[in-house]
Amino acid sequence: MRFKIALFFILLTCLAAAQDNTDRELKNNRNRLSKIKSELSDLKKQLSKSQKDALSVNKQISLLDKEISLIAHAKGLMVREQRILEKRAKNNRVKLAETKAKLKKLKKLYAERLVYMYKYGKIKNLALLLTSNSFNQAFIRFRYLKMIAEYDEKTIASINDKQKNIERIQAQLADDIDAKNRSIREKQKEEQNYHASLDKKNSLLKRIKKDQSFYNTQIKIKKQEQAKLTSLIAVLERTRKAQKSPVSTEEFVTIDFENFKKGRGKLPWPVKGKIVNKFGKQYDPVSKTSINNSGIEIQAKIGTPVKSVFTGVVRMITYLGGYGNTIIIDHGNGYYTVYSYLGEIYVRKNDVVETNQIIAQVGNSGSLAGSKLHFEIYGGKNTYNPQVWLR
Repeated sequence: MRFKIALFFILLTCLAAAQDNTDRELKNNRNRLSKIKSELSDLKKQLSKSQKDALSVNKQISLLDKEISLIAHAKGLMVREQRILEKRAKNNRVKLAETKAKLKKLKKLYAERLVYMYKYGKIKNLALLLTSNSFNQAFIRFRYLKMIAEYDEKTIASINDKQKNIERIQAQLADDIDAKNRSIREKQKEEQNYHASLDKKNSLLKRIKKDQSFYNTQIKIKKQEQAKLTSLIAVLERTRKAQKSPVSTEEFVTIDFENFKKGRGKLPWPVKGKIVNKFGKQYDPVSKTSINNSGIEIQAKIGTPVKSVFTGVVRMITYLGGYGNTIIIDHGNGYYTVYSYLGEIYVRKNDVVETNQIIAQVGNSGSLAGSKLHFEIYGGKNTYNPQVWLR
């Protein structure tokens, strides 16, 4: 009996913790979305000013690309919010069904008690007291009857509480459905904004298609951002090595990693598609120079799911010029994978991801040649040819 009671309270605690986690996750997601909306608002003002001031096409493309990346990120957060709301609604439906079942059982027990009291209650209670052999016995019976009366009061209070709880759960369910529908409508609106900005960017790119100086500038930017990316991973690696405790923290989550190195030649592809840029030195016909590619680029349609190639922790989600929306995943022992040119992003910093888990969608942010995924593998300070690691 004690075990059952303990198990019941453990389950209640787990349910409460799950609810708290869901609420916290929803709050964090909405805070992030609010921040991105604020950044988008500022960026739209810059874009409007750049067009009025007739700034260079190069500057306009840069601003549009940043806008595209932010809209895509916002869309991903909206999808994440919808999933969180679905999860909470599912939990609430289970809770509602359980509460209704308990209420029904309580009402049935109390109804039976009322019928008994109506038939025998007052007469039997009086008989119990009058047939007592002594004052002590009468007092004990009186206390017993009082306990029954108190129990009845508690049953009534419990019935009222459960009815109020049902009303609260139903109200939250209705609110969550409304919030989800608003999020869906908002995402549809942002979808239109995304494609409008994408069309503007592509239109400007067509205008300068043969402008070699523009592409030379973009290559220079990408080289600078590549150095920045390498520096970011070096910082992450120093932070990882500094973590002496295996205990997870909100600032720097640590887990027992599998051996990423053993996955060489066996890793799943992050996205399905054709490799359009290989690893290493590649000749660029537009700029007519050789470019050192630190990863591979896989052509795929916008919206194609991007998957994590191995278990790990999301260490960083950022925007880099020439790379666009970027996710960096730590796989332990100094190994990292980088996913760039992303559209919608479905994970957040410190999320633990599994092999083949969908983390984002292919986008167009950072790319000057259509939608594709830029994918890199780091081991310490070195970059590796992903084709050697992918099966």
